[in-house]
Amino acid sequence: MNMTFLGTGAAEGVPSYFCRCTLCSRIREAGGRNIRSRTSFRIDAQHQIDFSPDIFYQMIKLGLDVYDMEHLLITHTHKDHFAVGEIMSKLNRIEHNNRPLHVYLSEPAAEWSAKLLAVYDLDATPGRSNWDGKFIIHPLRYFESYDVGRLKVTTVPGNHYGMSRSELAINYLIELPDGRKLLYASDTGWYTEATWRFLEGKSVDLLIMECTFGNREGYPKYADSHLDIPNYALMPERMKEIEFVHEHTRVWATHINTAHHLLHDEMQAEFDRSGHRVVVAYDGLAIDADGI
Repeated sequence: MNMTFLGTGAAEGVPSYFCRCTLCSRIREAGGRNIRSRTSFRIDAQHQIDFSPDIFYQMIKLGLDVYDMEHLLITHTHKDHFAVGEIMSKLNRIEHNNRPLHVYLSEPAAEWSAKLLAVYDLDATPGRSNWDGKFIIHPLRYFESYDVGRLKVTTVPGNHYGMSRSELAINYLIELPDGRKLLYASDTGWYTEATWRFLEGKSVDLLIMECTFGNREGYPKYADSHLDIPNYALMPERMKEIEFVHEHTRVWATHINTAHHLLHDEMQAEFDRSGHRVVVAYDGLAIDADGI
């Protein structure tokens, strides 16, 4: 199983196309791994987390397509994670696999989505074939486990709100077909105590967390909504205390914006100096069967 970071940028992309700040200018000049499309993560050809507005670019760049995708896990309804217009391309007059795409999202997110899709005269009634028979919506409850294709998926509420004030982003705790466990935590800030308690007695082999704000100055400790490098480092420390991560757990940082001043290699060096074994992900980075 080869899992791939399709995109590793935050809402505005990196560099931001409306911006000529020092960092965005440096990124345009440096190119390479510094260029970040909006975040999404491919588990395999059938399973994906989030659907970026940059999906077309990501597929072309990586030589991929979503023809075989059957299960789409949406973390929350912000436009960089849930690009409804791009998903609706399956409705166009194109050749596709004639199988419905199963879309999974929290109950509040499903409610919000139904209102949005009504604008397009599309029926988004959960649990039935809709959107012209090409999609099936699956509302998920927080702190519950579900079978999603070949995956066992548990919904962990992050500390980050979506478009509805009752919608917390889902951080997906996933048991992979090979038995390894992955936590995909984007978006989130510092977890609530309810979430920390829920993670007790569980453990993961692979940990992917957002690091939206890099080394942004003045960001508060234990902040909600998003993580910076100091708060990112605090998360695995607490996870070690409850034995959620162990010495062999591999860790990656994703969902990075430009509200700081670090290029990719500089952010990696910052983590290296901290003593935390974190790999700063980049667009196209693949995690092979050994988690490397």
